[in-house]
Amino acid sequence: MAKRHESEHTAAVVERLATLLGGGVVPDSAWQRVAQADALEQAPEGKRRRRAPETTIARLAREVGGGSDAGMLLQGHPDATWRALGVTWALANRTGAPLAQSLRQLANGFRDLGQSARDVQVALAGPASASRIVMLLPVVGLVLGAMLGFDTLGVLTGSALGFGCLAVGGVLMLIGWLWNRRMIAKATQHPTTPGFGLDLIAMVMLSGRSADHAKSAVRDALREWRLEGSGFERAEGIVHLAAEAGVPAGELLRSEATLERARARADAAQSAAKLGVQLMLPLGACILPAFLAVGVAPLVIAVLQRTIG
Repeated sequence: MAKRHESEHTAAVVERLATLLGGGVVPDSAWQRVAQADALEQAPEGKRRRRAPETTIARLAREVGGGSDAGMLLQGHPDATWRALGVTWALANRTGAPLAQSLRQLANGFRDLGQSARDVQVALAGPASASRIVMLLPVVGLVLGAMLGFDTLGVLTGSALGFGCLAVGGVLMLIGWLWNRRMIAKATQHPTTPGFGLDLIAMVMLSGRSADHAKSAVRDALREWRLEGSGFERAEGIVHLAAEAGVPAGELLRSEATLERARARADAAQSAAKLGVQLMLPLGACILPAFLAVGVAPLVIAVLQRTIG
């Protein structure tokens, strides 16, 4: 099975859970069936690894079947998408909100996150590959000098001037690599759960709770599950607008959450697009001077030594 982004995998799990629960399947059985379907999809990869580690969904199905609560099991999961599933499950159980409908909304959010991550990977593929190739320029210079019959490596290691060139080139290469890595990491940073707080408030309000109670319950749950509630600060204004207009607040909250995810996706794509130009900075300031210090200067020194000799 092709490797998918974690949020896309979680979205598939959540969508299957929502469909099964909406069809009347009890939660324990729903977890078991989803785990079986996931295991079948993993089977081709599992045949190549005799002792594959237990997946998250398999562990959940096993422990939920033993009487554990799925929401609490996911509270300490390292991945934010799984913790988001856990807090949604727990809040629905605590407040009596319709779980199947809430999970479908959560799956839609995960799909947006997966698509956003995929767009960023596509946008970064070209600049990142070009950057890695450019990092090899100093090595190319050394190989080129050797092919021309000059002992450029001996020049770098056999004289004070050569050691100086090697030191300068090495420092510049390290700075360029760190600079490059930092820029790529910054371009790939994006909110893990945009609009999630608004979705949770809308879910809790479906149980008949007031907006203030829903906001309090969601705030406490997000803190317990170590999640950020992007857009949470706008909930009060949205609820007030719905009350003034006489429309269901839940619809407005979910619409604003969708808009929040669209903004996050556009921002991520824009950051990735800018990176292609920004990566020219470490290239011009560090990599090309390193190429001159390690690849060109030893060649020139070797030519001069042979000429003088």
